[in-house]
Parts: sequence; structure tokens; C-alpha cells
Amino acid sequence: MDRLGRYRIEARIGEGAMADVFRAHDPDIGRVVAIKALKPDYRRDPELGARFLREARAAGALNHPNIATIYDVGEADGVPYIAMELVEGRPLDMVLQAQGRMPFERVLALGAQLSDALAYAHAQGIVHRDVKPSNILLSSDGKTAKLLDFGVARIGESDGGIADRQMARTQAGQMIGTPRYMSPEQALGLPVDPRSDLFSLGAVLYEMVTGKTAFDATGLATLALQIAQEKVTPIERSAADCPPGLRQIIDKLLAKKPDQRFADGTHLLQALQRETVALTAEDGVTRRGLSIRVKLPLALVSITLVALLLSISAILTRQQRALEHMAVTSGETIATFVTKNAAVLLADNAGLSPEEQDWAPLQAFVTAASQDGGVRGIVVIDAGGTIRAASDGRRVGQSYARPAGEEQLSDAVTNAADGKDGALRFVRPIRYAGADFGSVDILLPRTSLDAAMANARTLLIVLASIIMLVVLVIGYMSGAMVVRPLRRLQQSFDQAREQGFALRISHRRRDEIGALFDGFNRLAADTEPKLHGTAFADEPALDATCIQLAPKRAA
Repeated sequence: MDRLGRYRIEARIGEGAMADVFRAHDPDIGRVVAIKALKPDYRRDPELGARFLREARAAGALNHPNIATIYDVGEADGVPYIAMELVEGRPLDMVLQAQGRMPFERVLALGAQLSDALAYAHAQGIVHRDVKPSNILLSSDGKTAKLLDFGVARIGESDGGIADRQMARTQAGQMIGTPRYMSPEQALGLPVDPRSDLFSLGAVLYEMVTGKTAFDATGLATLALQIAQEKVTPIERSAADCPPGLRQIIDKLLAKKPDQRFADGTHLLQALQRETVALTAEDGVTRRGLSIRVKLPLALVSITLVALLLSISAILTRQQRALEHMAVTSGETIATFVTKNAAVLLADNAGLSPEEQDWAPLQAFVTAASQDGGVRGIVVIDAGGTIRAASDGRRVGQSYARPAGEEQLSDAVTNAADGKDGALRFVRPIRYAGADFGSVDILLPRTSLDAAMANARTLLIVLASIIMLVVLVIGYMSGAMVVRPLRRLQQSFDQAREQGFALRISHRRRDEIGALFDGFNRLAADTEPKLHGTAFADEPALDATCIQLAPKRAA
């Protein structure tokens, strides 16, 4: 086939149950499209061909980002066809065959897109009736799903009478839809509604999560019985990492009775979105998780530790500044005393020639002053920068150079690196009668200052450790107070599953936990009658239905 109507056929790219799929070009608007042409065997039935076109036209009114758009519907040379959006990507069945099961995060994202598409179609009165992996195309990046092939879709209300009459003439071997993904209603020939599509989507999601088909029987009759009666293999056997919330959603979709499934695609979409939000919020906690009894004290201790570190750092900084200020004040007094005594001697020698100058009295004064345990060293410098007296007599007569790179505490005081203990350096000018006669450099030990800081640091660390221990104990006890009622609630849910919610939680609490227990009791009170009552007694039991295949029509 080279042409079909105005479309130029470029290649055959696929095949469905009722139609062949071609890649084609629309010369009128220069667009590449996908053409679905009804197979020859189905063209012989005029009613089936007319229905194919009628329902495709109805589906052509759908406009949704996750539904392949239908551009044109018609018949050319006796061949009914549908021209639709060509999606670049691969069918989901091929992706699953090549890659196996998908990560549950991706299943949630794609499932939300498909449920949104079905909710939109159902709101327009259209039931797909053939939701399956081969009718779902994934984009090249694998992040977008497109639902295809509404050609077998059924218009719910407007054309129900005609469709029902035509369905009555459809033989069992020619059932509309793919048997492996049919709902129990379809498999048993019962009327279908949008919840049938939700069952089929559940079978697709099951396969995406586990990498295995939900129903694996080979024969048509045994497959129909399996769909109608047997439960699927639990998901956790094939995908232990699948979150319980997603497992519950898929199990609900695969419920045998339509009333036990989601009411519509919108409710399914909301459930998938809630699960996505819950899992995203827990990603920051940890996938495996610790007990609240451990996490709560750890969180409290971490916050308390940060607060204590910041507080201790600020306190020690302020205390060090206060102690240094006290030491500087005390040192200034000593420096003033030394400066005044040295000023007279320097002034006396300043007016004499070098041969007449006598620095012995100044050296004796410096030596005597250095004997005080509160003084580390004294250097007296004349106006010319020469050392005239020093605690270390070897420096007398040398040029004075003030050490560089010392931490400045004030204009005249620095932190001096004098041995391992450190010292405070005071450099004061020597003035007498308004004239400048030199300067004095005095080192005072800061041993007492450093000892006081070390003692304060030790006391604060001990205090912080006590506070941390108290917080740890309080956090652990608080966690235990929360864990115990939560464990009780968990046990109640486990028992409720076994006993059909025929139990209640007895308590005397008046707090939020008590409200949680009351919520469980209300849930149990509402659920128990539905599980043990006669709510479904009047409904036909699917597992009591006998399936009979109609004989094949003679050729």
C-alpha cells in the first residue's frame, strides 16, 4: 500500500488486534502522522467498520496531553482508517520486555499520567476498553506516557443502545479488547463502565512494578476464569521494594467487583499523587528509617548541640575579651610605673655626650623590676632607637625593632608569642617635660588569663555535657511515649485485617493520640458492617459464574 486517500504511506510500523499501523505523510499540511487501517478480515463486516469509524470520531474530540490526538477519520478505497498523532518513542510492552520491571517512582509518575487521561476520557463519556501496554507509548525520554487506540472505545450513554446490540452479535473469539488485560466484566460478557478501564490499568501497573503479567493463563477460557476468580500473586513476592501504599492502590484496582475499585480515574489520580507526595517527603528522612524512639532524641540532641556550641563560643569570646581587658588595665598600671621611673634617667642622659652618659642606674632599675613574677621582660629604648637597658643584658646597645605580625589588642598592647605560654606586650612612649625621650617595651605573662579561660571552657563543656545527657534522656522517653501508642495502633490494624475490623481500641487518652485511636474506632465501626453484613448479597458473585464460549461462526 503506497497511498491511502490523500496520505502517502511511508512504512508499516505496527499491528493491533483490529488494525495495521503505518507511518504516513499528510501532504496538505506537511505533517507526519500514524495511520491505523482496519484489517481486511474486519472490513467484510460493514457494521464493524461503521462502528470503528463512529467511535474513532467520538475519540477524536478528546484533547489531553496524555492521549494521542486523532487528526482525521475516514474511508478510502473501502479501507476505514484513523489518522492520528505519531508519537516518537516505544510501546510500553517493548520497554518492559527490554528493561524488566520499573522503579516504583517511575510507575507512580506514569500511572498518574494515565489515570488523568482516563479520567478525562471518562468525563467525556468514553470508555477505552482496551488499556494494555501495547496501547501505551512512552516518549523518547521515558517520562511521558500517551494512551492510544480509542478505536475500540465505547460511547457510554449517547450510543449505548446501538453499541449493546452490536456487542450481542460479537462472538466470544472476537471479543473487543485484549483478554490478558480485560476486566472480569469484560471476560464474563457483562456490561462495562469506566471502572473496567481502571481494572485494566491496574493490570498494567502490576506488570510495570513486578515485570510479570497479572494473569498468566494460556487458554482463553482459563484466562477468563483466572481474571474473574483468582487473586494475583502478591506484589511483594516479585518487588519487595514496592511501597505498601502503591501495593494497596494496585490491589484496589484489581478488585473483582467494580464497586470495590476506585470510583473513577480522578480518585485514582488523587491516590497516586498522595503516595508520590508521601514518598517524596520521606526521602529526606531515610528509606529504611530508624525508630522514632531513636530519631527523636537524635534530633533533639543535634539541635541542642548546635545551640550549645554557638552559645559556648559566644560566651567564651566575651569572657576572653573581658579578661584581656582586665589584664590590659593591670598591665597599663605597671607600664606607667616603669615609664615614669625610666623617664628621669633617660632625660638626665639625653643632654650628655656619649662618653658622659651613665646607663647603669637604668639597667639596675630594669633588672630589679624584672625580678617581679608579674613581669616577663623589660626593654628601654632611647630616642635614637638604641636599647639602653633590658632584662636580657645581651640586648643592651642593640637597635630595637618592634616584632611584626602580633595580634593587636589596643593601640599599645599586642599578644606576643613569647614561648609556649604567650605574653602581653605593652609599648609605651617615654615623655618628660613635654619632650619624647624614647619608649619602653614590657612583656607581662598571660598565664593566669589563659588558666582562667581554660577553667571556664572546662566548666562550660561539663555543663553542656550534662544538658546533652538530660536532653537525650528526655528525647528517648518522649520517643518511647510516642512509639508505644503507634505500635498499639499498628497492631490494631494488623488484627483488624485478620478479624474484619471486629475490634476497638480501649483508651482514656485526651490528647492527639487519643483522637487517633478514636479515628480508628470510627473507621472500624463503619467498615465492620460492610465486611460482615449483606451489602453485596444481592450482587451476582463472579466466582459463581459459568463461562461458556459460543461456537465459532461458520466461514
